[in-house]
Amino acid sequence: MNNIKFNKTSFLKSIINTCELEDFSGIEIAVLGYSNSGKSSLLNVLTNNKKLARVSKLPGRTRTINVFDVMSSFRIIDFPGYGYSTINLLTKKLITKSLFFYLRHRLCLRGVMILSDIRYSLKLLDLKILKILKKRSVSILFVLTKTDKVSKQKKIIQISQIRKKISILNMDITVLVFSKFSKLDILVIRHHLSVWYNLFWNR
Repeated sequence: MNNIKFNKTSFLKSIINTCELEDFSGIEIAVLGYSNSGKSSLLNVLTNNKKLARVSKLPGRTRTINVFDVMSSFRIIDFPGYGYSTINLLTKKLITKSLFFYLRHRLCLRGVMILSDIRYSLKLLDLKILKILKKRSVSILFVLTKTDKVSKQKKIIQISQIRKKISILNMDITVLVFSKFSKLDILVIRHHLSVWYNLFWNR
């Protein structure tokens, strides 16, 4: 299997609407999650580049759709966090509409990572996105982040509860955990993304 060298990932561009994305012959992976769920931290650890994505303690700081090149045939699309953003309502609606259109129609979309703070339960917009993806043939990782902020017992309970709620959808969804302090967590995520890439190109 070809293990992807994520440390070569580079920023390509920022866009406001997914209609600005040109046709792409490779594969794209979308990174989604509520504001302050840890998307920027995960991307920085994934790529071993602390400056790749801006990390903020305040929710709603990522206001554009950021496109990253992992390699010429592999991109990561980082969407603004939804839910608690400080941006105005009209802009928020436009971003959500653009996201839903992308998830439904983007042909090169092959995988989605949905990040969720492990301290909270599964939220309505996450469920809505999963239901949209149920109609698509894409791989899905549901990543529970900030696991270093809860006890081992709480971590086990939360993982079990999330898996139980997701199982109702009758979808093939892999639930993983992530802490920026755990090398094993990021190795597992890198492995899954590499598998996605290899499965697509070996068809």
